[in-house]
Amino acid sequence: MNWKVTYNERKRNLEHALGAVKRGSKVFLGTACAEPHFLVQGLIERASKLHDVQIIHFVTLGNAPYTEKRFDKRFRHNAFFVGPNTREAINQARADYTPVFISEIPGLIRRRITPIDVALVQTSPPDAHGFVSLGISVDIVKAAVESAKVVIAQVNRNMPRTLGDTFIPVHKIHHFVEHDEPLGEFLYPEPDEVGKQIARNVCKLINDGDTIHIGFGHIPYGVLAFLKDKKDLGVHTEVISDSFIDLIQEGIITGERKTLHRGKVVCSFCIGTRRIYDYVRDNPLVAFYPAEYVYSPLTIAQNNNMVSIGSCLEVDLSGQICSESKGFHFYSGVGGRLDFIRGAAMSNGGRSIITLPSTTRDGTESRIRAHLQEGAGVVATRGDVQYVVTEYGIAYLHGKSIRERAMALISIAHPRFRKALLEEAKRLAYIYPDQIFIHTRNHSYPEEQESREVLSDGTDVTIRPIKPTDEPLLQDFFYSHSDETVYRRYFRPVRSMPHETAQIMVNVDYVERMAFVATLGEIGLERIIGVGRYEVERDSSGIVEVAYTIHEDFQKLGLGSLLQDRLENYARSKGFKGVAGYLFEDNVPMLKTFSKKGPYSCDILEDGILRVVRYFSAKRAPSAKES
Repeated sequence: MNWKVTYNERKRNLEHALGAVKRGSKVFLGTACAEPHFLVQGLIERASKLHDVQIIHFVTLGNAPYTEKRFDKRFRHNAFFVGPNTREAINQARADYTPVFISEIPGLIRRRITPIDVALVQTSPPDAHGFVSLGISVDIVKAAVESAKVVIAQVNRNMPRTLGDTFIPVHKIHHFVEHDEPLGEFLYPEPDEVGKQIARNVCKLINDGDTIHIGFGHIPYGVLAFLKDKKDLGVHTEVISDSFIDLIQEGIITGERKTLHRGKVVCSFCIGTRRIYDYVRDNPLVAFYPAEYVYSPLTIAQNNNMVSIGSCLEVDLSGQICSESKGFHFYSGVGGRLDFIRGAAMSNGGRSIITLPSTTRDGTESRIRAHLQEGAGVVATRGDVQYVVTEYGIAYLHGKSIRERAMALISIAHPRFRKALLEEAKRLAYIYPDQIFIHTRNHSYPEEQESREVLSDGTDVTIRPIKPTDEPLLQDFFYSHSDETVYRRYFRPVRSMPHETAQIMVNVDYVERMAFVATLGEIGLERIIGVGRYEVERDSSGIVEVAYTIHEDFQKLGLGSLLQDRLENYARSKGFKGVAGYLFEDNVPMLKTFSKKGPYSCDILEDGILRVVRYFSAKRAPSAKES
């Protein structure tokens, strides 16, 4: 059959085409920036002839006139995802919200659990082979087109022909209404300082060659601007926008290490400006696929090193995530968060990251709560969540106890709310009843002191200030020591490091008491292999006492010198005049490490213990009594 004949026979004017919408019809609208505004306006103009028409939609942007109160007896909106233009109507019971995973919506449509009588969509003009493209919105639209009793397509030359699984043959569409108009546009707001710091923290969890998912929301989207130092990133995501273009053109996104659709940017729909719409037109680099494929955890998991970056409204101290409602009021939706969280968790080397500011916009409430608000919907369970990121740091939860989770989340809460959260966690018996956390009123952690170093054997280590959440790591480090190492560090046999001792050692003020740890492993999965610490000597003006402990497997690799350099430089920056150390007189390695920084004095104390002192400003050569 000649497709051109079919197309011409099915061309309609607006009124004729919309005659397919009857009283009580269930009408599907295309998604977001691909919503067919001309068809929607025609539907509104026919409102007086209609009753109880259900409008089914995924994501709405811009105006949603069918939710206006004057149309309450004409239209009833049913959203799979609550947008800002439908939120009020839904929370006033004038519209409906259906909570469901995006990956499952096409199945609901195809099995007519969610039946569609008429689908109103927007397409490109037919190509030379008689196929129109769904352009920037494939998501659940393809299932709607293939399942609706009647399909009405607004054919718009501004809709780009996109590649992937976007094509519909002319004969599958019942009415064509030709009307050119600009596609809807959406600009993400510039991130504020809180958003920028969250993005910086997220980037610590992204490695070269990872495949990323950027969830719908301005905080996840803001991460893109901070990926400039990464290499060979891949993309498997729900929605792409303008900022992806810059990363592709700068060679940061290449997809060369992807294990599924290598070299392709895989997405389901597009939100942005004319720039991204022009970029995806006939671009073989970008592949649009339906939601049942893109959002399927089984598909997502086929990407090695899959990193999902999403957002939420609040998280409780046990790790439950709410991203759907503010109390009883629906705010967004189940969406694709859990689809991508679980897909990333199943991926070889995958990670899932949930982001949120530490407080509400007005700063009056903590978004990290002892328990979720009454009515809040749990989108990701305690067992699903891996990383939670705020502007104050990164908390790793997966496989951690409730005590470890609570402490990790309190440590990244806004300092103003930490004391209350700590007390509430004690009341709930989540943490030790005597738990201390000295930085509950301010945030003194010197993040700028974190760095990556390489030992002489090529081992990569992280050197950073110690944190209150390092307590279990410090205990593991202590119990890994030989009896000899313990004796040389503490000058006596020490058999245990109980919580009472360990929590004091990890709670430092970063001025008069300071400690650096050297760790191996990814954030949240580290182990300590070295510790350097100082405390002010009360009877020696301006001197700090230093001590270092290196795991037996990592001695003689330069780690002691790295820790000493970091500790002494930090002490000097805080205004201290010098350092003192106590060690056995036969501890030649420690003496050598100490001497590398310059001349020092040495006093012999009882039981063969030496006290060595070096002033930062000392320039003279050591005397005969100075080793």
